[in-house]
Amino acid sequence: MISVIVPFYNAEDYIEQCINSLDQPGDFEFLFVDDFSTDNGTDVFRRCAPDERFKLISNERTKGVSGARNTGIDHASGDWVTFLDVDDAYLPNAYQTFSSTIASDKRANIHQLNHRRYYAKLNKTSLKYTNTSGTYSSARMPQAWFGVWNKLFRRDFLTVRFCEGLRYGEDGLFVLECLALDDYIHHATRNAMVVEHRFVNQNSLSKSKCEDDIFDYWHELESFIRRQTSPQLKRTVCGFMSEQWATEHLLTIICDQNKK
Repeated sequence: MISVIVPFYNAEDYIEQCINSLDQPGDFEFLFVDDFSTDNGTDVFRRCAPDERFKLISNERTKGVSGARNTGIDHASGDWVTFLDVDDAYLPNAYQTFSSTIASDKRANIHQLNHRRYYAKLNKTSLKYTNTSGTYSSARMPQAWFGVWNKLFRRDFLTVRFCEGLRYGEDGLFVLECLALDDYIHHATRNAMVVEHRFVNQNSLSKSKCEDDIFDYWHELESFIRRQTSPQLKRTVCGFMSEQWATEHLLTIICDQNKK
């Protein structure tokens, strides 16, 4: 069974559409984690959930996307775990694609699949990141390695959790923590595509950031580097920080100034 964890907060406008995309045959459980919403999202879920595979879990306080995902992991009972943003969608035949990916490399604890992106403002779908099939590691990371919604994680392997203090970059840090346990990612074929990653809800749990959020992220990456014993993993994270620092920092300052 595959456990799909969907965190949400004040997302009543997106829940029905998400559920409709997930309502397809397969040995799934869909764990919708309400992060202490104040809107009618839970009512929408109860009205739209078609069968017992769809389960609602409620946090007793707002924990952010990391805390909501951790709640989902703690309740997951599938052999495999993956994540989905509530404003994203699954493409048809998702379970068959997941199953064929798992069968193609039984050694892997982490599988990555290609995805497509939908930009609401442009009403455009594109393949921004694609990878060839094969195996990857910290020495050769696949494109879009920093996402968790494009991956399957073996549940018994998931002894790490998302950093609940982060509001930005929590996906990438989680993937790195997993690679510290097993530096091996199997990437499925180009045609193995399950997720449509949508840029629609700019207020979602995983799409907000400010300058302080980025500083917190860099601090956690530095702490991660100091804990590692693998020189290769350290080099990879240092290289990533060097490439991203100026761009992320400057763009966020500009965004913060535009909000004033």
